[in-house]
Amino acid sequence: MKWLKVLVVLLFLGASCVAFADSVRLSDSFSSGSLGNWDPVSGSWRVMNGRLQQLDTREHMAMIVVPVYQSGKVLYEFDVEYIGGGDDDYAGFGIHVCVNAPSRNRSWGNGRSMLGWVTWDPGAYGPPGAFVQVYESESNSKMGLYTGVYPGSNPMRYGDLLPVNREYLNTKYLSYRVPVKIMIDTRTGNGRFYDPFDPDKYYYPFSLGAPIPAGGFFAFRTNSVALSFDNVRITRLD
Repeated sequence: MKWLKVLVVLLFLGASCVAFADSVRLSDSFSSGSLGNWDPVSGSWRVMNGRLQQLDTREHMAMIVVPVYQSGKVLYEFDVEYIGGGDDDYAGFGIHVCVNAPSRNRSWGNGRSMLGWVTWDPGAYGPPGAFVQVYESESNSKMGLYTGVYPGSNPMRYGDLLPVNREYLNTKYLSYRVPVKIMIDTRTGNGRFYDPFDPDKYYYPFSLGAPIPAGGFFAFRTNSVALSFDNVRITRLD
């Protein structure tokens, strides 16, 4: 029977290793009522009713930064809720990942980082009005569309724009708390965007075209819109 006990112990240890292989680097539900380690750079950020809120609809470059190391296969999870400010058909929000040397002042870029951005600007881009954009920030003042995703010099002309699925643009979702779940492998630049309607079942694969450098900070930013965020969780999966 001794061999059976040894086998059970080994199986338990093996299962434990698998269960705890994931490493949660950041988990924040803002239940403390304070910003904690979050550093507001620009905009009007506060914690209210257990949610991180940005309320300045006139600020085009609102940003808040938090320290968290990101490398390897990283899963980003949070939910976002609309508060106001999109009535003029111009708004946007996104996340800076793998930030090094983050900005401490209002700025166009954010150190060296990648910015995943959703823009609502039907006047400039046409239907469906909302598009996903990926920017590469090289410094606080230098940031442009990432050439790994947009190889042409003019994404609109070359058809490189990435439209948001029309199913997501129903105005009824403005009253929803929308779950966002994105996985990025910094070693390859490959990733997954999980379907907000069923994030545990469906995802859309994407590639940034190349590895991206690891970074020590993460940031939310908004443009001309008031939003709230909650249940922020950043996990290394390997």
